[in-house]
Amino acid sequence: MDTLALHTLTDDLASLLSEVTVSDLDRPVREPFGDLGDLYLHLLRQAVDRAAAVVGAPIPRGTWHDPLDRPALGGSADLSGDCGLDRAYRRTADLLEDAFASAGDGAASSRPGGSTEAVDLAALYDIHACETLVHTWDVAQALGLAYRPAPDAARRALRTIVLAPSHALPTRAATAAAEEDDATFECVLRLSGRRLSASSAGR
Repeated sequence: MDTLALHTLTDDLASLLSEVTVSDLDRPVREPFGDLGDLYLHLLRQAVDRAAAVVGAPIPRGTWHDPLDRPALGGSADLSGDCGLDRAYRRTADLLEDAFASAGDGAASSRPGGSTEAVDLAALYDIHACETLVHTWDVAQALGLAYRPAPDAARRALRTIVLAPSHALPTRAATAAAEEDDATFECVLRLSGRRLSASSAGR
């Protein structure tokens, strides 16, 4: 499976995480995460869990950042206050990218833990890419920084959301949004539950 599109998105997110300092960890983000530190831990756990789902087996400890707990975040800061969140994030993101890359296109795998439930890898890839794009915007908003993805990434995310069972966006509306790159990204954010102010829409 080609993971170039996902790698580009994880690079964007890692770049923003490299800007995070200890004092930023308490910055509020969209529920249910509470603050930036909680969102970051979610990103790490999710990458590890999904990598396990793709390969069909638990990911061994020692191959990802551990422990995944809040006290460890502040303890990882260097003298400049840099938490090094990007390094741990890249490590877990790479685990998932490698898992996708080793799988055949559209292949299915069994979930770990003895479950026989199949995983649609193509769908999981698109969902993870879409969520990575949206969470990158979440981090940027928390830090007061700008983020706008490449137009093709926004269009792919919109298609993923439109096809999700939880959304029933008319095809005509999705097509109209896709005609304008700015409108496409804003549509993705709104459909994913983000509230856009006049200032945040332009960031």
